[in-house]
Amino acid sequence: MQGKIRRQAKSNRGRSVNRIFTLSICTVISSCASVQPIAPVISAPEHKVERNYEIGKPQSAYVGQPLVRVRDYYQQQAQVEVVRADKAFRMLLPPFIHADVAQGAAGRIVGTTQRNGKTYRLVVLPDPAAMALRMLLNDDGTFEGSAINNFNSEMGFSYQPEPPDAKMIGETVTAADKTKGYINFELVYGGTTGDSIQVLYREYTPDDMARAAFSQQLVYSLASKHIRFRDIQIDVSAADNEHIAYVVLADGMQDRTH
Repeated sequence: MQGKIRRQAKSNRGRSVNRIFTLSICTVISSCASVQPIAPVISAPEHKVERNYEIGKPQSAYVGQPLVRVRDYYQQQAQVEVVRADKAFRMLLPPFIHADVAQGAAGRIVGTTQRNGKTYRLVVLPDPAAMALRMLLNDDGTFEGSAINNFNSEMGFSYQPEPPDAKMIGETVTAADKTKGYINFELVYGGTTGDSIQVLYREYTPDDMARAAFSQQLVYSLASKHIRFRDIQIDVSAADNEHIAYVVLADGMQDRTH
């Protein structure tokens, strides 16, 4: 029992020493900075409609090509926690070393901090020599010249890249807002068989992945020179086993809402 108590006391002393050591680093190097997590930046949904045809305009397609291709969806952009070097540069790391960053190399945004009433992003450069530092970035991606370390302690050196106009540029990703619904399908020309026109209906996810369970083989009379699928109306002027000439008369897009 006494041995267990001694081990517990030793462990508590170790934790106390670690806390004192961390506080000492903040005091000796400089003051400790407050670091906040990155808040996601997401744009408002933007309505997009893409079609491979114009109503009333003569068009043509070969076997395997889409007669009609429709994408109707809402799109959003989100800023990711990655920035890339717009050019190769060397970051001087006083007093003795440096970090080399290639053009296009990715750095990680690990949070934000405030200094003199202004908010800066914190980037970790993709070089082992700089992994313990978080550089302050200006809004335009240039370096502010300061850094903090892994203990959130403000460093007392100046950090300037060569060339001095090097930037770390943010990236964005674009994705469909699936909560608002979407339309994504095509009608593919399959040629003629006897007195019939073959058309394949294929549906896709918002990310353009085929939905195998939502495909259908359609057959229309070659003699009628007319194709109708849901709200889409097509007049056919010529069709054979290689090629079709047609006009989309209506598609009902103006009546679709999400």
